[in-house]
Amino acid sequence: MTENSEIIDPEILLKKLPDTIGLDKVRVLADLTVAFREISPERVIEFGKQGLEVLKDTEDVKLEIFLLQEICWACNCIGEYQFSLDYGFKALELADDTANDHDEPGTLNKIGAAYYGMAKYDKAIEYFIKSLRIHENIGNEQSIAELNSNIGTICYKLGDNTKAQDYYNRAIRIFEEIDNRDHLDNVYNNAAIIYREQGEYEEALKYHKKALKIREQFGKKWRIPHSLNNIGAVLMDMKNYNSAQEYFFRSLEIAEEMGNRHIISTILISLGEIYALLNHFEEAQKYVMRGLVIADEINEPDHKMECLEVMSTILERKGDFRIALEYHKKYKELYDIIFTEDSSEKYNELQVKYETEKKEKENEIYRLRNIELVNANDELTQALSEVRKLSGLLPICASCKRIRDDSGYWEQIEGYISERSDAQFSHGLCPECLKKLYPEYMDSHD
Repeated sequence: MTENSEIIDPEILLKKLPDTIGLDKVRVLADLTVAFREISPERVIEFGKQGLEVLKDTEDVKLEIFLLQEICWACNCIGEYQFSLDYGFKALELADDTANDHDEPGTLNKIGAAYYGMAKYDKAIEYFIKSLRIHENIGNEQSIAELNSNIGTICYKLGDNTKAQDYYNRAIRIFEEIDNRDHLDNVYNNAAIIYREQGEYEEALKYHKKALKIREQFGKKWRIPHSLNNIGAVLMDMKNYNSAQEYFFRSLEIAEEMGNRHIISTILISLGEIYALLNHFEEAQKYVMRGLVIADEINEPDHKMECLEVMSTILERKGDFRIALEYHKKYKELYDIIFTEDSSEKYNELQVKYETEKKEKENEIYRLRNIELVNANDELTQALSEVRKLSGLLPICASCKRIRDDSGYWEQIEGYISERSDAQFSHGLCPECLKKLYPEYMDSHD
């Protein structure tokens, strides 16, 4: 099973599973992790762990790395970031031991995603850039696009919207060039968030709806609630509160059916915000407190910070200034932990190093291409020069047919042409000359 393998119907795989043993069973379990990626991360973890258990009695490092990566990814999806790191580093260790260049960059990307979920942005960008360098060297365009999107999201989180948009635009351009619509939804979603931040709500809606269409088309059920919530958030900014609420509740219903607590926490914050805008403060507090409890339980620092900030704003608007201040202090304490000065400096340092390295690489490619162009130009000039030597008027003797060269010397026509082209001569006699020079030979053969 590989990242690009065709996804098989999960029902077929589930029926096949009881009849398999050994490595065949592991392969079916690996296929199941892929089949359930967009349906249930919990099932991905379940099948991945079963596969690792079977592998204890046999050995296939490639399959083991694959299953570890799948569990690493699924743990990220449900907010189990420390477990994600545990499985990710185990996969990375195996990839290093086997010198497996194909698996290493994918694992680095997943480790970066786990650090991102933990709001350790300096560590996240470190692993994203490590992965990006390898993918750029091997020319994996799809992964290059994904990583540009990931790095863009960190730029956004750290307040650098301009750079974030640059990375998102790069990712969109690459995905569109390679005609990979399956992965465009995340980048469209991220670009829409920037448009929303900039107050370009129509553009934000357009890109969120593009993302939703792809997710529905490709059966990405796990991501659909994200899109619905994001569309609701833009409509809320546009003061279209009724439509916004419809999207939020539709999103919450799907997320609760799937048991996706990560997105449930996000939607509850959105509901708290809209009820506060409608001055329904009790309802607003109820939803945000539910979101805060979930964020605490799944150890989601970003969500927790957002809950504290929204709760402070609700209480302030309600007139409970003392309690509002307490929540704001908690928010500020968590903010300072996440966005430390060291973290920002590390981020900036890694950004500069990567951009410098990329520029140097581009300059070297440009230099080598120039050398190639110069060499090609020299060859072309030489070829044209040779052509010119045999072009124009040639001074030729009307009697002996010798040709006069540029120095005034008369040469046999064979020598003149041979020196100035690749032509070679062989000698014989035409019928007329043969008859003239050897009439007796011709007479005997009439």
